[in-house]
Amino acid sequence: MKMVPLKVGASVMRGLAGGLVAVALLLTGCTAQGTAPATSTTTAAPETLNVSAAASLKSVLTSVAPAFEKANNVTLVFNYGASGVLMKQIEGGTPTDVFLSAAPAQVNTLTAEGLASADATKTFAGNDLVILVPAGNPKGIHGPNDLAKATKLTTGDPIAAPHGAKAKEWLTGIGLWDTLLPKFVFAANAAQTDDYVARGEVDAGIGFASDAKGRTDIEIAYTVPSAEIKPIKYVAVPIKATAQPALAEKFVNYLLSPDVQAALTDAGFKPAPTK
Repeated sequence: MKMVPLKVGASVMRGLAGGLVAVALLLTGCTAQGTAPATSTTTAAPETLNVSAAASLKSVLTSVAPAFEKANNVTLVFNYGASGVLMKQIEGGTPTDVFLSAAPAQVNTLTAEGLASADATKTFAGNDLVILVPAGNPKGIHGPNDLAKATKLTTGDPIAAPHGAKAKEWLTGIGLWDTLLPKFVFAANAAQTDDYVARGEVDAGIGFASDAKGRTDIEIAYTVPSAEIKPIKYVAVPIKATAQPALAEKFVNYLLSPDVQAALTDAGFKPAPTK
């Protein structure tokens, strides 16, 4: 079948051209009035920052993390545990950008091994060492001499948990460690120490004052005088292997901000010791 070309008159062509011009003017007018068709936008996916932190910091970090995440488009992934255990994990290659320890000893070890830098380390909080008892203090323990009344005691493993190391330091200094040692059931971290005391599985425990803040199932029976132990220091440091050194440093500095310091105080921590 033979195709016959369609002939379009000049008047029709002029009409089509006029229509196209009108459409173009309409679109131009919309743009000028700020009603141009919406264009799609994309938001960069948040970075991830892995933070290994002493278990005693969990409540504070949970409360202050969202503000940092929102301001920096980052997701903070926390790994909680005893500081000594966390140190071993970092030595073993567990992905970690920032380490928050309940004692300088673990950070000093990582520094000596070349995994962290002393210059980048910041002390951001302190604490008190206390005797913790179940609510109501059923054994009537009010000081170190009363610990002899206890059938069972608890604190952290002195090798791995800073509160356990401090308990040993204190009791050794006042001459009670060897006597009381058979009574101790060692906990893996601060949270487990608190649980043993709260459930009444032990008559008393030795831990940090912040552990009892806001709780009704445990209470502080005695606060160790600061002169009887070296200051308790919480320290933070970026890990050298981090792929995000600037962000890791920013998080460490965030811990020194007024908002985080206020949250630490509210949670029962003390200002960072200066010595």
